[in-house]
Amino acid sequence: MTERYEIRVSDRLGPVLLGALAGMQSEVVPRQTIIEGWFSTEEFRALLLRVERVGVQLIRLDRVADECERRGHREPSPRPAPTAE
Repeated sequence: MTERYEIRVSDRLGPVLLGALAGMQSEVVPRQTIIEGWFSTEEFRALLLRVERVGVQLIRLDRVADECERRGHREPSPRPAPTAE
């Protein structure tokens, strides 16, 4: 099972490390790099170990909810039928 994560790390990641993150989205913002992608448990652990090995500080880690989770696993309630007056 894979889940989508957003990981924020300190500083800008260099091109070699960013190249190793193929298939993931990354964005450099002031003093941080944001990495986002779908990870299995094993891939996720490997990424965190890689970040730790290169000495980059982990700032924030979030699991990104998909659309169904954001809606609480429910479809919108149907609107009531108009009444005849």
